Amino acid sequence: MELQIFKNEQFGDIRTAMTENGEPLFCLVDLCNALRLSNPSKVKSQIDDDLTLSYPITDNLGRTQMATFVNESGMYTVILRSDSTLAKPMQRW
Repeated sequence: MELQIFKNEQFGDIRTAMTENGEPLFCLVDLCNALRLSNPSKVKSQIDDDLTLSYPITDNLGRTQMATFVNESGMYTVILRSDSTLAKPMQRW
């Protein structure tokens, strides 16, 4: 998978990737940042395991870290369950 950055003035930058089957994946930490949710681990614990995937990424210091990505259904789950005031504009986008 190759990472790409989805840039949006309203929601910021969200790292994305495509599976071999062409299914989009979204970095959970970036999605939480866009919604101003402070605890991505808690968010991950509240969604089904089949909606997430761990993927190695390189951090700013050049180290490999395992990041959690969610598929499209997982992204919608995070947005729809969120109480953030930013969730509604993201739902409508």
